[in-house]
Amino acid sequence: MKRSFLIPGITGTAVVIMSIFLLTVFPGKAGKLPEGFSTPVIAFEFIKNADEARELFNVPDPAKSRYIIDAMDRGNRLDFIYMVLYSSFLFLFSRKAFKVSRRKLLPAVMILSFIILTGDFLENIQLLAITSKLQNGDFSGEIKLLRIFTWQKWGGLAISCTLLAPYFIKGNLFSKAIAVCGISTGALGLAAFMHRSILNEIFSLFTGITFALITIYCLIYTTAENRRQD
Repeated sequence: MKRSFLIPGITGTAVVIMSIFLLTVFPGKAGKLPEGFSTPVIAFEFIKNADEARELFNVPDPAKSRYIIDAMDRGNRLDFIYMVLYSSFLFLFSRKAFKVSRRKLLPAVMILSFIILTGDFLENIQLLAITSKLQNGDFSGEIKLLRIFTWQKWGGLAISCTLLAPYFIKGNLFSKAIAVCGISTGALGLAAFMHRSILNEIFSLFTGITFALITIYCLIYTTAENRRQD
């Protein structure tokens, strides 16, 4: 039986592998994180002002502080590769799903994949600019832009996960689980946008889980299964 989603599945697998690798690159600990955050890289993306940025990288040992900044920069530079991978996965999956099901919402996800990629690219530019100006520069402008581009990326991901849910909802139990996870991701994204808190961490986690589940779906999907779902 031909695997219709093999190419998206391979791309998704690369996304999962890259996600795990980036966990080893980004700093696991930092200075003072905003309330509700436990992951430095997520906290950095959602900082509100210069004081929060400086507190994030401020630790008693100057060498340790430099290490945290360098690790964050390395991760964000590698993220230029990662963003291409996961946005490609989103595009390839939604395109194949549209060919299979002709569901009208799926082309919107294809468009969103480019919007998300652009947002992530511009977000990284701001993050790298902020770390370069931490010691002596004024980066208030970068922080204002960061909020826009961060939510262009994360908001696009939340909407995409929600729009993918109707494709999965009529499938088997596993497909329904993906749909529920996608809808939950969208709801968490809205809640995190309204109130920055631990919800941002949970939202990012659910986004990763949704992508991982869709990757598994791609790897086990067959044309025969599609006929059963339709």
